Amino acid sequence: MAKNDEYDTGSTPETIVGASVKIEGDLVSEGDIKVDGLVTGKIKTTKNLYVGPMAKIEASVEAGNAILAGVVHGDLKIKENLLVQETGKIDGNISCAKLSIAEGAHFSGTCTMPDVEGQMGQPLPEE
Repeated sequence: MAKNDEYDTGSTPETIVGASVKIEGDLVSEGDIKVDGLVTGKIKTTKNLYVGPMAKIEASVEAGNAILAGVVHGDLKIKENLLVQETGKIDGNISCAKLSIAEGAHFSGTCTMPDVEGQMGQPLPEE
């Protein structure tokens, strides 16, 4: 990835969905995925998912780790770390081990995280 990307991790994604690309259906990979376009359906990877600030995802998402700077309408199941950047917007439920939400980001849904034994706990009660 370019050095000036907000979500640069030093690795090059195996699959890139460019800004002008629209995918309808399932996107499944064993490698890193970078989305800058539109995906409707399902996204699944055992590795890392990067969602650019102009990206829009209308799909359920499963990933090892994820960094979101765009919009996601759908549930996210992240095995390890989920980082929602300032421009990120999530409308759906989150399941992850570690969660970071930057100031200015938007999240509407419930979040579950594993308890001490590694089992998924109950969502926090709504106020």
